[in-house]
Amino acid sequence: MLSKLDLNYLDSVNNLSIKNLGLTGANPSVACLIVDYKNNSQGVVLSYGLTSKSGRPHAEINALNKVSNYQINNQTTLYVSLEPCFKANSCCAKKIISKGIKRVVISSLDPNPQIYEKGVNFLKSRGVKVLLAGARQNKFKHINKYFYNFQKNQRPFITLKLAISKNHYSKNLISKNVTQEETQHYMHKIRLKHDAIIVGSNTYQEDNPKLNCRLNGIDKKIRPFVLANFKIKSKLPQIKFNMSNIENFYSIINKHKIQSVLIEGGIKTFKNFLINGAFNEVVICQSSKMINKSKKRYKLDKKLIKNRCKKIDSQEYFKDKIEIYKNV
Repeated sequence: MLSKLDLNYLDSVNNLSIKNLGLTGANPSVACLIVDYKNNSQGVVLSYGLTSKSGRPHAEINALNKVSNYQINNQTTLYVSLEPCFKANSCCAKKIISKGIKRVVISSLDPNPQIYEKGVNFLKSRGVKVLLAGARQNKFKHINKYFYNFQKNQRPFITLKLAISKNHYSKNLISKNVTQEETQHYMHKIRLKHDAIIVGSNTYQEDNPKLNCRLNGIDKKIRPFVLANFKIKSKLPQIKFNMSNIENFYSIINKHKIQSVLIEGGIKTFKNFLINGAFNEVVICQSSKMINKSKKRYKLDKKLIKNRCKKIDSQEYFKDKIEIYKNV
């Protein structure tokens, strides 16, 4: 059973794992802490590690490489947010053994069927005491929900995003932006967490959007696509799309090894995915301002969302409002 102190350290590794979220390629963003209890009942942190931005080395390797074997004793605990990997060659579980760690506390088992319980079983077979967080204490699977969904369901996590005015229009015929600058910055943080961003052909041709992540100091290579039923003039890869065959869409995305997709425009594409249930979450950014110059086809009936989703978060963001819903 985990102590309160163990749970506090698990909270720390889960919070640390957020730091590189969206920057670790196909690997999830994991964090690791090495804590020594020999001379302090509250523990002293000897080292920490995060999954490298290239995806490798893993968090455990980065943490273990910072400590010498003589610093490890029988009262040293390794805390990690995801089960250490185990493979025939070099791997995190074997590195833990080689360093002499005798106690490991894990927030979550790895949902990847090629890894699931293999790391834990290997550690136990070598005399390591392994403790797992309970379902309610396992925050890591929510932090890395895109990775979890892909491993469990073998399909990408799809987020539908739409910016609307106070009176529910998604497009302003006078100015380009619907929401304020701070909210647009927030949306780039959402882009950061996704592997790909997709817009419909009309939005691409009318707005010529920059489908990238523009956060200072962040080098995020998000993959842009355009949905089109017919070939259009575009520098971006195109996906031929038919809502009557959503499985084909998933198949195409899977071929690109994409775990998470942000559908960001326009309202016709948004409605198509929403009505057909082809999504996991919806993010609505609603401005505090009205739009007086628009067209009826750009207006969102929010009942479409309320009838298909459950609201899981709502917050005032500067002068705008951000609502998040999940598919039910």
